[in-house]
Amino acid sequence: MRLTSQQLAIASQGEWLSGKQEPVLIDGICTDSREFIAGHAFLALRGVTFDGHTHAAQVAHKASALIGDQQGATLWQDLTTPQLQVNDTLQALGDIAAYHRKQLTNTRVVAITGSYGKTTVRSMLQHVLSQSGVKVAATKANFNNLIGVPKTLLAIDAEADVAVIECGISELGEMQRIAAMVQPDVVILTGFTAAHSQGLGGLTGVVKEKFELVKHLQQDGFSVLGKGVAKHLVEAGCVMSLPTFGLDEADAVSWQLTGQDVLFSLQDEQASLKLSLPAEHWAEDMALVITVVKQLVPSLNVARIVSALQTWQAVDGRLQVFAASKAQPFALIDDSYNANPASMQAGLDTLAKMAGKRIAIIADMLELGENAKSAHAALQLHDIDQVLCVGELMGELARGKSGHHVQYFERLPALMHWLKQHHFPTQDSTVLIKGSHSMGLAQVVDFLRNRGAHAL
Repeated sequence: MRLTSQQLAIASQGEWLSGKQEPVLIDGICTDSREFIAGHAFLALRGVTFDGHTHAAQVAHKASALIGDQQGATLWQDLTTPQLQVNDTLQALGDIAAYHRKQLTNTRVVAITGSYGKTTVRSMLQHVLSQSGVKVAATKANFNNLIGVPKTLLAIDAEADVAVIECGISELGEMQRIAAMVQPDVVILTGFTAAHSQGLGGLTGVVKEKFELVKHLQQDGFSVLGKGVAKHLVEAGCVMSLPTFGLDEADAVSWQLTGQDVLFSLQDEQASLKLSLPAEHWAEDMALVITVVKQLVPSLNVARIVSALQTWQAVDGRLQVFAASKAQPFALIDDSYNANPASMQAGLDTLAKMAGKRIAIIADMLELGENAKSAHAALQLHDIDQVLCVGELMGELARGKSGHHVQYFERLPALMHWLKQHHFPTQDSTVLIKGSHSMGLAQVVDFLRNRGAHAL
């Protein structure tokens, strides 16, 4: 991002306060005083429990400008740093990001949304394009909401060939706002479930809300749809107008998984790779990525794309594998970052295909609305050898699976206490750890990895 003071005022519909000298150029915007970069502008966000305006004085001496609302700016009267006053700072952040997006005339913007798979597809796509010599900008960490998306947009260099942006929502109206900022050239809809449907009107509401991205496609844009997405769109009354490529179509990329070996086929092209886990949803995500890359870079054949995918590694906390070793005599699959019914079942399905003793440590899937209890009770445990489940909602699963080796813990501290009291897990086991992020299962991952490192 590189804007003049006049452009910044126009973009944010703000006004430079008199008596404060305007900066000549603004090279970036930061909203966190703890991570502030000298020379950037500081934009003060306001929330229920915080007010960024109160932290501006800490960075004012090295900021090119301060951006705040009328109420917050009253705290800055003694500061000499140039000050831009806006009506609402969160709105201004998005407006500035949208302004910058319009200047990215040589960058194709790929927006990814869906109930699951966004981060995995993003990381796979970013990896393949980068390996193929394409200059790529992409979402970092979990920057996929009304704050994270504009930050991602503002960080895109004008020389980037492709930008890959995750778009997530939790409330009605958010996707319309995000889509207006992103103005995508390509939209990937990974798949739909009732995940995060609380407040969105159930599955149909989720589909309609996420479809806002497609409505904002550029005129020469296209969409790529995961398995089952086309049917959900029809049922929700969402009509596609621009070109669409879907995995349900007869001529789509297909795949066949045998153990950990997956064979991809597209017309007369075939190529194979070996996955680190027998994960069907990884194979499907890769098929989506192959579809997108073939459209973005037609010169790349399937073999080259699959060769790049072979070196892809899972994102931390997303089916990340810590293989068994001398130091850690059991395998650990860290999928603790988040969970919904589709991704939870995919994780359990993957674990069930592993050799040796299979153990699942799983916690509540949150924000499922009125279907929360039934979604937990419906999880299929196959013949997994041992299941430790934690959380109020997981009680539904424990009560309904009396034939399985299921142990139930109402709260995380109870589970941690049990782990500390037992020699767990046994050698040659594979342990899957998965639950919604706020359930805190990352603590279990850290504990077991530390135990493995000190195993005799």
